Order: sequence, then C-alpha cells, then structure tokens
Amino acid sequence: MIGQIYLHYDEDSLALHSNAGLIRRAKKSLDDVQLLEENSQALHFKVEEFEVVLPAQGITAAQCTCPAQSCCKHILSSIFWLQQNPNVTAHTDNVVSEHSQSQQQENQSTENPDQNSTEQVSNASTLDIALELKDTVLFKKIGKAQTRFAFEVWQNFCENTENCQIDILPEKISFKTTLSEHAILFFPQTGFEGILSDLAENKKKAVHLACIAYLFHLHAPEQWQWSEDLQQQQTVDHAHVLNSEDLAFIAELQQICQHFIQQGLSHLAKESVLSLHILNMQARAQNLPRLAAQLRQVYGSMRQFLEDDIQVDEQYIFSQLAYLNAYLVALKNSQNQAETFTRLKGTVQRDYQAQSTERLIPLGCEWWQTDSGAHGLTITFWDAEQQHTREVTQARANHLDSTFSKDSVAQSGIWGTSLDYLLKHQIQLTHSKANSAVNLSASVDTRFTQLDMFKSLSLDDLEQMNIGINRWADLHAWIQPESSLEQNPYRYLLLRHQQIFAPELNEHEQCFECRIQDSEARSVKLTLPIEIEYQVRIKHLTTLIQQNEKIVATLVRLDTKQQNIQLIPCSVILQRHEQLEIFSLDYHYPRHKKSSLGELITGRIEKLLQQKKQWQTQPHYAALDIVTQQTQSVLEFYANTGRAVLDPEDKLKLQQAAQLYQDLGLDILQRSLQTAMQTESLAAALLKWRHLFLQIQRLSYRLPIENSI
Repeated sequence: MIGQIYLHYDEDSLALHSNAGLIRRAKKSLDDVQLLEENSQALHFKVEEFEVVLPAQGITAAQCTCPAQSCCKHILSSIFWLQQNPNVTAHTDNVVSEHSQSQQQENQSTENPDQNSTEQVSNASTLDIALELKDTVLFKKIGKAQTRFAFEVWQNFCENTENCQIDILPEKISFKTTLSEHAILFFPQTGFEGILSDLAENKKKAVHLACIAYLFHLHAPEQWQWSEDLQQQQTVDHAHVLNSEDLAFIAELQQICQHFIQQGLSHLAKESVLSLHILNMQARAQNLPRLAAQLRQVYGSMRQFLEDDIQVDEQYIFSQLAYLNAYLVALKNSQNQAETFTRLKGTVQRDYQAQSTERLIPLGCEWWQTDSGAHGLTITFWDAEQQHTREVTQARANHLDSTFSKDSVAQSGIWGTSLDYLLKHQIQLTHSKANSAVNLSASVDTRFTQLDMFKSLSLDDLEQMNIGINRWADLHAWIQPESSLEQNPYRYLLLRHQQIFAPELNEHEQCFECRIQDSEARSVKLTLPIEIEYQVRIKHLTTLIQQNEKIVATLVRLDTKQQNIQLIPCSVILQRHEQLEIFSLDYHYPRHKKSSLGELITGRIEKLLQQKKQWQTQPHYAALDIVTQQTQSVLEFYANTGRAVLDPEDKLKLQQAAQLYQDLGLDILQRSLQTAMQTESLAAALLKWRHLFLQIQRLSYRLPIENSI
C-alpha cells in the first residue's frame, strides 16, 4: 500500500504542492527514473543523479537529494513513473501485508495516531479513516496560535455552510472553501500532514485543521472538542502591548501592502486578494477587531474591482492600502499608551461597556450595503442627556445569513422590537452596552422602557432641546477630522431646514441633487447617487415634495470618501396635522404616487436644459489643490503599474512639487518627498506619500454650501 497513495494523485492534486511548469518538466524526465528499492516503509528511486524517497505519508513527506527546497521535478517524475507502472504497488502491498499485523498495535500507540495501519486502510472507508484523527494530537502538532486561528476559521464555516463545501470521494476528501481558488485535498491514508492546498505556508496548518474540524462537526461532532478558553472566547489582554505573534502579523501585513503596490493595482491577482479574507479571520483570532474590520474593507473593494465594478477603481484601493499601512504603524507605536492603544485596537461586542441612557429620541434609519458585501440596518437616535446622536446597527457580513434581509430585519428589529415601533417611540435604555460615545450594541440583553410617543414632540421641542442643526455654518464643527487615523464619530446628522426643493438630475456627477435652506437662507446640497439602492429614495423624496408634504428635517449620512463631502438623505421628519412623524426613505411609502422614476428623470433633464441652473458657489481650486492633484496623478501611475523605479522625468516633477510645497509653507511634504525619493523601496514610499496627501486633502474638506443672495 506504500505506492497506492501516489496512484490517487492527479495533475490538479500535484499542482497544489508544486506548479504546472514543474509538472511539464517532470514528464519529460520519465526515461531517467529507476526504481532502486521497495520495502514496507518507502520506495527509493534514482532520477538523473539524484535519489528520491517516496514514503507512505505521501508527497508532502517525499525527499530528494537535489538542492530544491520543496517539491522538485525528480519527485514528480518518480510519481508519474509509478503511475505508469502500477504493478510495483501490487508487489509492495504483499510486502507490507506481511508486516501489518505486527505494526498495527505499535502505530496506534505512537504520537501520530492519525497514521493508520495498512489493514485499517484497506478495510475502512475514506470518511472512517479521516474520523480516526485525534483533536488533541492535532492541537499539539500545530501549536496554540494556529489552533486559535483555526477556531476562528471553523466558526466562519459553521456560520455559513457556503464557505466550506465537502465532497467525500473513494480515495480523497475535497474541501472547496472561499479562502482558496482551488479545493483543499485530504488523502486520509497520508494523515494530517498529507493535506494538499495552495494556501500560504504560514496559514496552511490552521486552515487545514479548520477543515478537519468542520468535517467532524458534520459527521461526528461528539468526537471533536475545542478547548474551553476557545469556546468561551474571553481571553482579554489587559496589558496595552502587542505580543510577538501580533508584531509578526503586523510586519506580514506591511509586506503584503507593499506587495500589492509592487504587483501593480491594475494587475491584482485573485489569489492575493483571497489571502486578505484569511488574514481578516486571523486578525479576529488575535483579538484585533479594528484591524479585522479594515482588512474586510480592503478585501471587499479588491473583490469588487476584480468583478469589474465601476464604483471601485485603483485610486480608491490605493487610498485604502495607504490607510491600512499607516494604521499598522500607529498600532505598533501605540503600545503602553492606554487610551490610544485601546482605540486603535478596537473593541469586540463582548467587551462593550455597560451603561444606561435617560432618553433616546428616534431620528430615522438607513438600510445600507458596503463594498465588501456586508449589509444592515442602522437606526439613529438623539441622546437628550449627552446632546448628540447615537447609533445602533443590526448587520451581517456578505452572505453570512440568508435569512437576514431588508424586510426581515425591519420585522425583527433591534432589542426585541420592530423598526416601526422604534421610529414611533421615545425610549430609555437599561442594561445596554456601548463601544463608544456614539455606537450602541444591538445585544438582545438590552432592556428599554417606553417614555412617550415621537409624535408628541413639536417643532418648538426640537428647537429647545437643540436636536439637529439648523445653521449650515455649524456643519464644519461636526465634520472636521480629529486625527489622521480617526474618522468623525458622527456618521449621521439631522438637518432642520426652512425649505426643501425637489431633486434635480446632475448628469455630469451622475446623481440627483436636492437643495435645502436654513434659517439664514443659506442652501446646502443633498446628494442621491444614481445607483439601484438609491432609486427608491429618489422616487419617494420627490413624491413627498410634489405632494406638498411639509418636510421639516432630514437625516443625512456623511460620505467623506472624497474631498467634496456628500450629504446623503436617509429619512425625513414630516409635520402632518400639527404632529411630527418619521418617514424612512428606505422603508416607508408615500400615500399617493404621481410619477414613475422614468418620468421623473425625463422631467428633470428638460427642466435643467431650460433653466441651466448653476450653484452660486462654484468649486474653487487653490494652488495647493492643483499641485496636490498633479502629485497624486504621478503616485497613482506607479501604484497602478507596479514599476519599481521612478523615471527621471517623474522624479523631476516630484522635486519641483517639493519646492512648491516648501514655498507654500508645507515643509513636511517637502521633506517627505525629498527623503523618500532616496529610499530603495518605492512601494513603501508610495504608501506613505498617499496617506500624507490624503490627510492634506482632509484638512481642506469642502461642504456643498451655497451662500445667501
């Protein structure tokens, strides 16, 4: 049976341990293969001037005397020769059978009980052999860190069966996962060490263990037991430091960021992008939730880019990688700084702080979907005591829960009650949890008390309690960034306006624009992109305005991805019969519909052509804006193409730009350009430059505000 396992390897299986080019060269060397010796332990070959040993453990344990570090063409040639001469395995089987009885008891008592005796192999099915593996032995074999990572991957498989599909064949077990383009192949006769995959070497053992654990989960759950500390997942490190595993992981991610730039963002490889999905789970396993979230965002954007999504381009991915690289540096340097370290590390739901709120007034909600495919419902409240907005979100990752949808979450709601109830009542929370001053947990353990109906409020109440903003000049204070790594904590704002105008089509920007005026007759522009998820909002908002509904306030989401901030409407507050009510542009429907979306677009285009309406405040680009855009275009070219050295002309352009920055008083930009141009790693310099220029742009955010006439 020693040679039998090698007869089961097809070219796809061998390619997982080598590559297609090596396989082609190995086939050309079949005439150079000579069988030297066959015994109960291994087959010995001579290929060219080198000696090859093929043991019972399979190709992963094969050895060759040539200088190659891993699988070589000599090992592959021996396997192909063996497949062309199957009679050798039959003779070897007879040799092995003479020793199987005496070795069976010894094999069962060794430290590798996943290795089965020949008699067991011949009489047991593939699944039965696989289920003879021992969990404790495998945990010890791969170590605590990899076991913790494997547990995170296993949880992902259990939560969504689509992430790991198992196919049990007579000679092997195939695991098709979302972590690799090719299936992971397990030949039970070779044991755990014989599993074949094209995963990165430092991730293989953990993912392989997760696959085996998932196999037990489906077929013999009583035979597999994770350790108690993993099941409880309550290992909290109170010291504000990173351990050696965390530091190694951060260094690995920094190298990966540079690798993407060196590869060229226009030439992303699917295998490299898939590796981010594994790294996300590793970050979660190492209790780095904010890092995990950032990796999910980058993975989602890259996946959309590979799918030719026009909403994601190389520039956006470049910015995300630059931010990730800067975040990794800041996280590493924040050790022993309690407040900064805690903020950068992030908080998982189990670590949310318990608190209570005196009075929460609903402001509206939004159904959203991110670039990574995650989707969910966010409800925004006004905290009457703290005088700022609070958010609570119920969400799922991409395809994580097929029962979770826009309609189902509205029915099940949050905190055990429906969305409709929460939008109609003022409440007080008890036993609630929060991970920041803004974000509340959607934990089912939260309890609330009804205080009053929302419709009991009046416009005067909104004014007296300072709910929302009624002067657009105050918007800057809510949007100004706190640091280069911290986004504004307030994603949603309530704008109380005196007048609102119907949306109009902006063909150049591919969006609908809606103007609202404050108490000082200044106007600000709300934006609704022409995308499928916003079509319902466009139609509902237009219908409400056409029906002369009295809209007194609008809940908007701040989109700060670009230098020009967008205010995207999510819900509105109506005044009907002297009472206020919340109208969700995602969930509610106007009482009467007078026009279709097609009629709306046609009518708005005609109106624009007739009036040629222009905003009074036109975009004005200062000298800093112009030189920054020119510099960014040079950086983006090298990030997209993956070129490793600056051309002389581009180097001269950057030197000239550095002088301009110095003339403008921005010495930090001048020093950064001059210093980084002297370094050997252009990829690392590009990441640093990108993040630095993004922060300069953030300092000059522009709000779509129009001055009064």
